[in-house]
Amino acid sequence: MLPGTKPQRKSTFALAEIVLSVAVLTVLAGFTVHMLICAKNNNAKSYDLYKGMSHAINVIEAIKGVPHPEVLSEEDFEPGAVLSGNENGFVLSMYFDKTWAPIPSTGSQPQPCYSVKAEVMPSETAAKYADSSSQTYDIKVCVLRLMPYVLEKHKQSEILVIETLKCYMAFAIPEGMMQ
Repeated sequence: MLPGTKPQRKSTFALAEIVLSVAVLTVLAGFTVHMLICAKNNNAKSYDLYKGMSHAINVIEAIKGVPHPEVLSEEDFEPGAVLSGNENGFVLSMYFDKTWAPIPSTGSQPQPCYSVKAEVMPSETAAKYADSSSQTYDIKVCVLRLMPYVLEKHKQSEILVIETLKCYMAFAIPEGMMQ
């Protein structure tokens, strides 16, 4: 050893500092990853609300745009729409993939990620106040996400529900549709 120099001592304190620093950084990284996943989910939920609202409004406008609900057909909606009716009204079902592209009702189908369902039924409450020349229908559109978001447990979540009314006048019913 050279005269005037002190020998450097090896300390375990430096090792403890390193271990503590790694532990603190690991905890902070965990919080950061959780915040990034929450931000990604919130962004996806916002986009889903935007796209779901767009599809729901298109469905409502198509239903309200015809002279009577009995003249509606699957061609009035996006490809893949399935229209099923009963004596009271009808139900419309449409399915979409992860990119909100419509899934056709025939052929090989990818797994649906979103569902848009519309129910059109004669209104019972409005029927009490209406005259015989008109019929009011309740329109309810429900948009669902069928697959969970990242790190969420519930499989299906409701994006939005829109309920509205449409009054169809008797003179607007095409000939041959009157009962």
